[in-house]
Amino acid sequence: MPTSCHGCGAELRIDGPVGRRTTCPECDADLHACINCAFYDEGAAHACREPHAEHVLDKQASNACDLFHLGDGASRRRVRSRAARDALGALFGEAPGPAEEDPRDALEALFRKR
Repeated sequence: MPTSCHGCGAELRIDGPVGRRTTCPECDADLHACINCAFYDEGAAHACREPHAEHVLDKQASNACDLFHLGDGASRRRVRSRAARDALGALFGEAPGPAEEDPRDALEALFRKR
């Protein structure tokens, strides 16, 4: 199963367990986080398919869950596509708006770990 970072989408080649302080070599995002776990599921109770897992509030921060199993975090990235937004607008008869930077992208770029 492919594994990749939820922060930047970089492919991860990690042999062995992922420690609590392990970070992505590309963007320095925490890897031992719920959003990178194979059990992460937004539709499940507490967003986890593992019934014995402790409840974790911040799903993107490092945690001490003993049940963590590295999954594909990039498939959970929330990427907002300008093309998708324009296609949706065209469906409802709206003209494409001016190109503008997504405020979330600007904020993440400002506070991204280096």
